[in-house]
This record gives sequence, structure tokens and C-alpha cells, in this order.
Amino acid sequence: MNAKQINSFRKQLVNEIARLSLNQAMAEMRLAGDAETASDIIDKAALEERINFAFRMRERERLLSRKIKRALVRIEEGTFGICQGCGEDIPIARLKARPVTDYCLDCKTRMEARERAFESGRMGVLEAG
Repeated sequence: MNAKQINSFRKQLVNEIARLSLNQAMAEMRLAGDAETASDIIDKAALEERINFAFRMRERERLLSRKIKRALVRIEEGTFGICQGCGEDIPIARLKARPVTDYCLDCKTRMEARERAFESGRMGVLEAG
């Protein structure tokens, strides 16, 4: 991967972190305003549902933010775009689709198959085969 591509990914990741931070701040402001106007039980129930949804979204965004920060560290270390499973280059198309990825598609597919097998109790069968 050349320096121009790396810089493009860095810029995309930094912009995504900024977008996530802005989204969180705006959501908090909206909820604070809604809390002041919730007057009856229906309004309060709707507010509680929005708060629960906001917490779920915040958790998802927090996890994504953590992945983005790890990708930025990999850029600085010079390991961005290298599969942590097999050590091969991750195809640019995959990085464009998911710049926070740590694995090439083959390694990620194998990992997910092992996870599904483990969750279903068939791990011994998968390892034997």
C-alpha cells in the first residue's frame, strides 16, 4: 500500500472519530431537551425508550471508536492493512469497505466459523475435521 492510500485511510478514520463524537454530543443535547418537556406518563415512557436506544447506540459507537483508534495505531506502526491472522496484505477493496478490519476475508471467515462451531458445542468436531 502506498503513502497516498495510507493517508487517505488515516483521514477517513480521523473524520469518522470526529463524526462519532459529534453524534454523541448532539444526542445528549436532544435527550436533555426532551427530559425537560416530558410532562405526562406517555411522554416519559417515550423518553425512556429514546434514552435506552441512545445508550445502545452509544455502546456501538464506543466499540467502533475503539476499533478506529486501533486502526490509527496500526497506521502509525506500519502494520495497517496486514492481516493479523496470516500476515498477508488485506485487499484494498476490503479496507475500503471496512477500514477498521484486522483480518483478510479468508481469515475472518475461518474465525467466524470457529466461533459459530464453539457456540453450538461442535468445536471438537470442527478441530477433528
